[in-house]
Amino acid sequence: MNVRNSRSSLGMFFAGAMALLLALPDAGLGQSKIYSTGFEPPTFLAGTPLLGTDGWNPFIPPFLNPDAAVIADAVKKSGKQSVEVWGGDLVGSEGFTAPYDAVGSYRRPVNYTVLARKPIVVVEADLLLDTEELTTEEDFFTLTIAARSSDGETLGEIGLSSSGFAVAYGFDAAPGAVPAFSAPIAFNRWHRMSIVVDYSDAKTTTSYYLDDELIGTLGDGSASNVLLRGSMVVYALPDAGGDARANYTARFDNFRISVHGVDE
Repeated sequence: MNVRNSRSSLGMFFAGAMALLLALPDAGLGQSKIYSTGFEPPTFLAGTPLLGTDGWNPFIPPFLNPDAAVIADAVKKSGKQSVEVWGGDLVGSEGFTAPYDAVGSYRRPVNYTVLARKPIVVVEADLLLDTEELTTEEDFFTLTIAARSSDGETLGEIGLSSSGFAVAYGFDAAPGAVPAFSAPIAFNRWHRMSIVVDYSDAKTTTSYYLDDELIGTLGDGSASNVLLRGSMVVYALPDAGGDARANYTARFDNFRISVHGVDE
């Protein structure tokens, strides 16, 4: 896979304008919103499951822990509520999600066909890793956002790891793959994570942002022009050596999928 540090129009546009783009979520710069939520009432009610509300797909296998993602009003980036996944609620998959012992996968289908006049798709959210633990040697507990194509490929995935780093994975990376990019993060603090997928060429290019700062770009991705869904995912390796997933809580807020023109 070809790793690039910048890319003509996309690199120039997002390196200078990403912070402004995110600061004005519903206005200007030619942005069109595909889906956006702060998980607020009355659509979402505190204490209830996320899935089955506002188009979040409830039809996932039991081993992906559909009931572990709940609406919470105790901690939020903005507004009144967010999504909470306590590690202790993640039930092991008995090998279905190896090398991870437990996975929670929460999917918002959009089935959006990307148009040539607005070829850039942004999937983004605020993420917080809630824990009193020190950093782990491995990515023991990780929460991410991801984008998937209609061909079943993961276009990009980025999140927060118990190792103390933001981790971004390459195109259609296998479970447990080594991150393509990483950058230091703080626990118990909200971080803005963004996946920027450019469809303007024959194959997609994906850029990853942590708190509006570019941490890496990958080229030669999917040939599909349909964004199937955006997702919020939690991964946990087997409890071992004093590491226990019950010591971690994944939190998500302000999940959004939008499209943009390159030169706007």
